[in-house]
Amino acid sequence: MKVEGEFTSRHTDPQTGIVTDAPVNANNTNPVPGIQISRSKPQPSVPVIWWSSKTIRLAQQRLIQLRNPALTGEPLRADELPDYVLVIEGSEPLRILKDAKEDLRDSVFLEVTSGMTLDLGSLRFFEGTEQEEPRVEFHFPKQIEGRSTLDPDSERIVFHCKASAKTPRLGHGKTLALRAEFHPRAMCVHGVPDL
Repeated sequence: MKVEGEFTSRHTDPQTGIVTDAPVNANNTNPVPGIQISRSKPQPSVPVIWWSSKTIRLAQQRLIQLRNPALTGEPLRADELPDYVLVIEGSEPLRILKDAKEDLRDSVFLEVTSGMTLDLGSLRFFEGTEQEEPRVEFHFPKQIEGRSTLDPDSERIVFHCKASAKTPRLGHGKTLALRAEFHPRAMCVHGVPDL
């Protein structure tokens, strides 16, 4: 939790003696300086996408086709990826993660149902194009020493990501901390896992 302090300027209501910030008759009243302490402002939501899902990538291609009618005739393709890939889209998360103080291999991981964690394999930054949003791709291995890393029958998998930008920008956030929950059992197409 982050706490923010904000200077306030209130006044004493002459009739009731109550300290207020109401604008009515603020003249000729005793000023009461103060500090208001509150939790930090709510941050905009940051969607996390299970990018290695063929359904997600096919839907993304279809959206691009709908925005650009010249591409409508092209067939949709989504090949099997060698890793599990999760994506965070947007230029602001891309900026923070690209300029992170922390080693992202220490602060980004998957938590599986058994309480075990799966460490980040690799990270890729995509600056974006006219058709696609900028994004950060988090790659997690599908197998380690010949054994599958995730059980497609798991109740849930939780993605954890935390980063602080080295270089703050005026008017922009400098931290990113999120937790996204996925339910592999529900991530099936025609009875086949789509992870």
